[in-house]
Amino acid sequence: MKLKVILISFIVTIFIGLGINALADNLEDFWFNQELAKRPELFTASLNEKIIQQELNELKLERELRESFKSLDINAKAAISVKLDKQGNKKILFEKNPQEQLAIASLTKLMTAFVVFDLDETYSLFDLVSITKQAVNQEGSSKYQDLKIGEKLSVENLLYIMLLESSNDAAFALTEPIGIETFIKLMNIYANDLGLENTYFINSTGLETDDSKQTKNYSTVRDLAQFTEYAFRKQPRLFEFTTNQSQTIINEDGSVHHVILENTNELLEEIPEILGGKTGWTPAAGGCLLIILDDLKSSDYYINIVLGAKDRFAEMRKIINLIQN
Repeated sequence: MKLKVILISFIVTIFIGLGINALADNLEDFWFNQELAKRPELFTASLNEKIIQQELNELKLERELRESFKSLDINAKAAISVKLDKQGNKKILFEKNPQEQLAIASLTKLMTAFVVFDLDETYSLFDLVSITKQAVNQEGSSKYQDLKIGEKLSVENLLYIMLLESSNDAAFALTEPIGIETFIKLMNIYANDLGLENTYFINSTGLETDDSKQTKNYSTVRDLAQFTEYAFRKQPRLFEFTTNQSQTIINEDGSVHHVILENTNELLEEIPEILGGKTGWTPAAGGCLLIILDDLKSSDYYINIVLGAKDRFAEMRKIINLIQN
C-alpha cells in the first residue's frame, strides 16, 4: 500500500513538473489509479514527456470506452467484446451472459477450418477432395452452385465455399479425407486443449436435427472469444479467407466451377477494418456473428461476438460503432 502511495505521489509530481494539470485531476478516479499502479514502466526516469502522455492518453481513452459500453443494450442471448494487443494482453469491454451455453450454428465452421489449417501435414490446400453423396445430402443448398457427386475440388476451394457461402456440403466434405468421426473428435480435442469447458461439437457444419432434445454444437461467447484469439494468432490465413467478398471457384481441370458473388457477412462492404469473421443462423441458434476488428490507430484489435440475435448485423453494428466512435 505504501509503495502504491509513493508511486501515485511520484506521478503527481511529474504531472506538476510537466504542467499536465488536466490529467492530474483524473488521479482521483479509482480505476485510473489501479491501471497506473499496474504499469511500473510509467515511473522510470528514462521515459520522456511524450511517452508518458501517450500512455496516459491511452488509459484515458480505454476508460472512456469502458464507460460507453455500460449503456450498451444488445438484443441477443449473449454477446462479448474483447480488446487485445499483439503482446497478448486483453481486456473484456462488454459481456452479456458470457458463460451461457448456446447453439452456435455455422460459427462451428471456424473450428472446422482451423482443424484443416492446423493439420498441414494431412491437408494441403492443393489436395483434391472427391465429393460424396453423403456430403451432397447435407441440409441447405448453395446460392450460386451446388456441389455434385463425383466431382473433385481442392481443399482451398472447399474452404472458400464453406467460409464465404457457409456451405454445409463443403464443411462435411472437408471431414472425409481423415474420416468424419476422427475429424469431429479432433475438433473436441482442440476445444479441450484450449480449456473451452463449455464447448462441444457433434458435427463440422453447425446443423441441428429437428429433435429439440438432441445435443447440438454449443459454446459460449467467452469460449468463442478465447478460441478466436488463439486461432487468429496461430492460423491468421484462416481469417484472411473469411474477408474475401467474392471468390472464383475452380474445377480440377482449371475451368470455373462457379463464382461466389457475395460473402454471407454483409458488414464487409461497409467496415474495411474487419480482419475476419463468420456468420451463422439456425432456428434454434438464431442469428450469430463473430467479427475481428482492427484498430488502425494502434496494434490493438477487437473480438466481437453476438449469439441468438434477431438481427445479428444490427447488434454487431452497435458494438462496432462504440469502438470506432
